[in-house]
Amino acid sequence: MTYDTIIIGGGIIGCTTAFHLSRKGQKVLVLERDKIATGTTANSFAWANASVKTTDKTYHNLNAAGVKGYNALQDEFGNETLGINPTGALEVVSKSDTDGYKAMQTQARALTAFGYANRWISNTELRQLEPEMTFPDDAEALLSPDDLLINAPHFTRFMVEQMTAKGSTLLENCAATELLATDEGDVTGLITTQGTFHAANIILATGQDTATTLSTLTGYDGFATRFPLNKVPGLILTTPPLPTAPPLRHMYYSAPKNELHILPEFNGGLKIASDDIDGMIIDNQTPDHLRKMGQLLLDRAYTVLPQLTGTIDIDDCKLGIGVRPYPTDGKTIIGPMPDAKGLHIIATHSGITLAPVLGQLMAEAITTGTYPETLAPFALTRFSGFF
Repeated sequence: MTYDTIIIGGGIIGCTTAFHLSRKGQKVLVLERDKIATGTTANSFAWANASVKTTDKTYHNLNAAGVKGYNALQDEFGNETLGINPTGALEVVSKSDTDGYKAMQTQARALTAFGYANRWISNTELRQLEPEMTFPDDAEALLSPDDLLINAPHFTRFMVEQMTAKGSTLLENCAATELLATDEGDVTGLITTQGTFHAANIILATGQDTATTLSTLTGYDGFATRFPLNKVPGLILTTPPLPTAPPLRHMYYSAPKNELHILPEFNGGLKIASDDIDGMIIDNQTPDHLRKMGQLLLDRAYTVLPQLTGTIDIDDCKLGIGVRPYPTDGKTIIGPMPDAKGLHIIATHSGITLAPVLGQLMAEAITTGTYPETLAPFALTRFSGFF
């Protein structure tokens, strides 16, 4: 019942971190209170990218490293094995949308400066790249060819298969209830609903539940109210499989008016989302309202895929809400918990993109005893009250 590291949270972040630790020879225990890959991991748009992270170079570089982490895994295991579709992404905007067009130009310049592959696409080439989609005559696009689509539950389960093959363990339906530590604050293990387990390192990767989990483990209610993490719901509509191949070849998004994201889903259908519609479900998540918002997503999709109009019944679609853990400054939290030696935190709203790099860097920190300098800007200690 003794392990090198215990990870609380069986989503894509926790399981990918366990994969990297196991590869370094560690005996790891992953605890998941429900089933793996059934929370936000299963209700995410699952678009791995650094193309829309352009306002901060350090954060962009971390996301770009996440994409490269997937590339390395693809080279080793293959796309189908991992559940990866390397479509690239097309951001489409009309020249008549003056503000949106300027914003996309600024984004392209930033990506070029950061060294992230991108290419401006004319209206003619846009129609060639997506011949079954309908675009305004003045529409142009920014192509980010390195962006990836991830079948996040499939990828997570593969990480667990690799982890357990190395001798590590997964326990589902197992909740952590108390943190064990010495009087000096050194972590020694956990009490759980399936027994007591010992380890010198505990990684908390519970996403939106980070604050409440910390409160439960430590008995300090203050974490539930002052931990610097917001919860941002996102509505994801997944259609049933279409009779023919999905009528788009890239991950598509339009910005900023009537904002829309569409991608070819791994089930043979489409996955559809929108940032502004996400804002419409914050205060109302009743079934009737979600159905109404889902129909709005379909109606927006029909504007670029008019041949599908009326062919998809909203009641045949899956409507999922993924609650994204969003640090209050918009960046990732990864690092040690102050005053608790051996307790580590990972919390980020870019979990799909960042899973490979955060897992790899956390594994390096645990096994060497020193956090990589790359992670210094993302430490919890940057927030007031956590020194």
